[in-house]
Amino acid sequence: MKKVIIAASLIAALTGCQSTNNSTVEQAQNFAPCTFPDAPTVAAPGWICDVLPTDLAAGATGYSKKSAAGMSVMRKIATNDARVNLAAQFQTDVNNLFQQAVESSVNTSATDGTSIVNENVQETFENITKNVVTRSLTNSRVIVSQASPTGGLYVLVGMDQATFDANINKVIDEVSSEDSALWDKFNNEQAAADLANAFEALKK
Repeated sequence: MKKVIIAASLIAALTGCQSTNNSTVEQAQNFAPCTFPDAPTVAAPGWICDVLPTDLAAGATGYSKKSAAGMSVMRKIATNDARVNLAAQFQTDVNNLFQQAVESSVNTSATDGTSIVNENVQETFENITKNVVTRSLTNSRVIVSQASPTGGLYVLVGMDQATFDANINKVIDEVSSEDSALWDKFNNEQAAADLANAFEALKK
């Protein structure tokens, strides 16, 4: 079963720039040093430049500029920013899973010979998943935070593999429920059944 992990594409992009095929995240980070976005001349931890720790399945950074309200308020702002970014990345992962499912599992229409999974279906799915992810993404946690030289605050929010899988399953359950608007886009029962089976196969 394919597992979509946000780190995969990032690591692939970084390692593609190097001469060795066995580079680690640490080596990739050494190849492209990280600096604080609000202090470009100062070295920063790799996660601030989206180098995801290997024990996380998904993660995103958030930022709060220096505030007279104090560090507790800044932490809330940065954490909320990170969770918004994480939800956007998670939604992209879910949409990619959906595309994989329909490309490999859904039959073509028996009436017109064209693919039953068209742009209209994809758009409907993306709208549904956006609402579901915004409403129900749970159990992400603050992994680490780092003050910047200018007094701002960076926060990394992430999910381990078990939490990531649980959220994937929750979205699939909601999207594939019988009252989901997605099923209105299909004009034959076999295509709908194929997609339902594809969704079930994606669950962790």
